Amino acid sequence: MAISLALLPSLAASCVPEFTGLPVDTEFAFVNFSTRYYAALALRDHTVTDEPGDFILTDLLPPGAMFRADFGDFTASTCPTSLDVRVFLYRRVKDGQDPPVPIGLDEGEAVEPEPIVAAQIDDIPGPCGGIIPLGIYTIVNREAPTGTARVKFAQDSEIDAMLRASNRFPNPDAAWEVTGVDPDLKSAMPPAQMASVPIAGRVVLADGTGLSDVGILLCTKFRVRLDDADPNNDPDSGFSEPIDYVVTDATGAFTFDRPPGTYQLEFFSDEYAFRPYLVEVESPVSTIAVIAEPF
Repeated sequence: MAISLALLPSLAASCVPEFTGLPVDTEFAFVNFSTRYYAALALRDHTVTDEPGDFILTDLLPPGAMFRADFGDFTASTCPTSLDVRVFLYRRVKDGQDPPVPIGLDEGEAVEPEPIVAAQIDDIPGPCGGIIPLGIYTIVNREAPTGTARVKFAQDSEIDAMLRASNRFPNPDAAWEVTGVDPDLKSAMPPAQMASVPIAGRVVLADGTGLSDVGILLCTKFRVRLDDADPNNDPDSGFSEPIDYVVTDATGAFTFDRPPGTYQLEFFSDEYAFRPYLVEVESPVSTIAVIAEPF
């Protein structure tokens, strides 16, 4: 059968597959770098309709902890272009006790039922708010003065540059700084605390024999700001005072159970030196190995 030449363009067009963009799956990481307050975050897609979606809340993060999740579990889109965000800070019940009980040594680490900071901000550029999607979108609650949340969105990214250019947060860090409690959020009960994961390893002699009764201190990471002009100079970052301690067992093994986060371990003994004596880890981790040498 002959085919009319006039039909060829339309037939050719019908055989060309139409490609659409593949869905982009992104994650977010919420980090609490406060040394004193417990923090939680709530997210939803930003919309201009009269019926916005519901906020979904993270776990409650103690100082130093990090929460990671897929955006698709918190928003309608796996790569939202714009976000509404709520931040909550809670004070420990034993925060003002005299003498103070360090975080981590406070059994149960109970927090007060009402937040000390609770606020909402709308229309923050999300992971697909720029030209190139961000695979992991970081939100950090930094160390700040008493009763203040200092929240940084997607530091050193295109999103950060957009926020700086908009002058939405007119401070050197281009961070969302907020104090006080929004009356609409005053009754927000704290969510469940993050589950703990292990920070574990062994202390051994050079021949592999486990060493018992070695003391180990654990500290949490904090960060006030980062000097973007010099990434090698970060004077406003460090580790807290010790929040927990253990001693090695008869095999040289040790374990801390803390929520996922960034921690520093310090090893000490009156009889041994350690290589290394300071270890920085991002938990969970179960393979820390330290060599002990007699003085």
